[in-house]
Amino acid sequence: MLKELKDRWILGLRGTSVATVSGNPEGSGLTVILDDGTDLNVSGPTLLTRGSATAPEVVPLATEELDDLVGATIASAAAFKSGSLRVVFNTGHHLNVPGWDHKADVRVQKPREFCWSREDGIGTMKVLGPVTSPKIM
Repeated sequence: MLKELKDRWILGLRGTSVATVSGNPEGSGLTVILDDGTDLNVSGPTLLTRGSATAPEVVPLATEELDDLVGATIASAAAFKSGSLRVVFNTGHHLNVPGWDHKADVRVQKPREFCWSREDGIGTMKVLGPVTSPKIM
């Protein structure tokens, strides 16, 4: 279930499997379709790595390795109000689209629940179903 926090949305995709992956993570875009129908589409630069993007020995995933993600499950997925997107897979792969890189348009759409998009560096959420907010104590 979608959960809104102060600076981000937790997309509620944990445990969802990757059905298909296509594109070129090295520059022209990427499309990831999950088994629940969620569509993640990046037009423009994408950083898809084996390991965290901030790790000293980070290795970008080559286009011919995209099939390695098919069958992987989402460990975490967050869309930030700043326009960044971070998706971590159980295989150790990380997909990052930084908010400061205005060259990429991004959309994550989960049928009947939400559509998050980033254009010109601004992340916006259109809620199509229920959303939860954390209780402030």
